[in-house]
Amino acid sequence: MTKIKINDTEYEAVINGQVDDYLWGGRESKAITLEMPYSVANELFVDDAEWSILDGETEYDNSEFYVAGDITDHRDGTLTVKMGKPTDLELAYEELYGGV
Repeated sequence: MTKIKINDTEYEAVINGQVDDYLWGGRESKAITLEMPYSVANELFVDDAEWSILDGETEYDNSEFYVAGDITDHRDGTLTVKMGKPTDLELAYEELYGGV
């Protein structure tokens, strides 16, 4: 099973990616579905979070997806967290003003 690693802790997860997430300003995003209390996800999945995907023995750094998005509670013990890359506009703003 695929896992994610965040704050040196591993969690079993299902990850889906979108190159052009039309529901989130057209940014590239990852939707991470896992079993976790909302309060824990809200503390872990924040802007600038460093996280990776573990697929067997291989670890894929996903820290470039550092913009925290929505957390959806599915009411069955699972939730989906969205993490995204900044848009070109956000990157330009960050370059000009030093922050998103």
